Amino acid sequence: MRYSQLFGKTVRQAPKEATLPSHQLLYKAGFIRDLSAGRYLLTPLGYRVFEKIIKIIDEEMQAIGGQRVVSPTLHPLELWQATHRDEAFGEGLMRVEDRRGAWFAIGATAEAVMTEFVKKFSPSWRDLPFIIYQFSQKFRDELRARGGLIRLREFLMKDSYSFAADEESSLKCYWDHFHAYEKIAKRLQIEVIPVEADSGALGGDFCHEFIVPCEFGEDTILTCECGYKANKEKAEFVRDPVNPEEEEKPFQIIDQPEWVMSMEDNVKHYGLPKNRFLKNVVYKTAKGKMIIAVIRGDLEVSEAKLTKVAGEGILTPATDEDIEKMGSRPGWVHCWGHPARYIGDLSLTTVKNFIGGQKEKTTDSINVNYGRDFTCEVLADIAEAKEGYICAKCQKGKT
Repeated sequence: MRYSQLFGKTVRQAPKEATLPSHQLLYKAGFIRDLSAGRYLLTPLGYRVFEKIIKIIDEEMQAIGGQRVVSPTLHPLELWQATHRDEAFGEGLMRVEDRRGAWFAIGATAEAVMTEFVKKFSPSWRDLPFIIYQFSQKFRDELRARGGLIRLREFLMKDSYSFAADEESSLKCYWDHFHAYEKIAKRLQIEVIPVEADSGALGGDFCHEFIVPCEFGEDTILTCECGYKANKEKAEFVRDPVNPEEEEKPFQIIDQPEWVMSMEDNVKHYGLPKNRFLKNVVYKTAKGKMIIAVIRGDLEVSEAKLTKVAGEGILTPATDEDIEKMGSRPGWVHCWGHPARYIGDLSLTTVKNFIGGQKEKTTDSINVNYGRDFTCEVLADIAEAKEGYICAKCQKGKT
């Protein structure tokens, strides 16, 4: 076709809201046009590229034995409720009611649907393993649409599902997919870094992401010379003992000025580093349940890790009003005694004689030791890894 006959021409200027170079170039070259925030139309040129990408993915999926299927966009809501994925996705899951009063989830992912699909054929162990995959429109009510074709509210996704009789064959399917994705990236001439990652609302304990290095990206990855690579949300690290030689001292309540509220205030008042203090961060579930993350003062809570450990779907930071309803106030939250679930970080066992934990108007506690003076429902890795922390894999390198 002659360019003069092509629908969709190039333009000199991209819209002001197009801040990412990819968004600007796709717009100016006549590949896309926006319909609304997070939803785009593809022009004939854009669709030709779209088809070529699908073809490459299709070929590599078939090379590992994948069989392509098609599923509906609307999923009976009870399928999502059965696995609690409706709670895990929270407000990101779009719902619609039909004229008969039946509720449907507008497809954001399809694990439950594919499982139901396979159940209808009652496969025996002789039929396993097998892989089915699809290309389908996905809908997610993202809080903000980043720009261009990144983090859309509606997009085409290839999702693949393997069914196996045992862990060994399941892992083989996993690594077959892993290598297929490496080949897809190579054929598309995209530089990718496979890293360990949190599986989020999709669930699962074993997950990799293929990260494309980009200065405009939203994720941070941490790497070590030993070969360990992980998304910051997943990365594990070693928590060194802070004062292992110190003897445990008797628990005490002491006078403390009322102005000592924040971690910085504690450091200023006591003249000690942040790692000597207890810190509480309060979150709320979609159902209003309060969760208090207890952590060493120099560390930050990873919401992704905490969400996974809590197992109650999406968590949001508690407001001042939420904390007051709990019987406390910002800066005064206790490490025990509130009507909430307490989840502690592994760092609580690295310090002897913590300061904090039971602050009142003019007092606080000192010489607080985990296990002796308080405990949490569970101790887990809920701290955010940062550059310079000791790698959990080799126990010596720094990320």
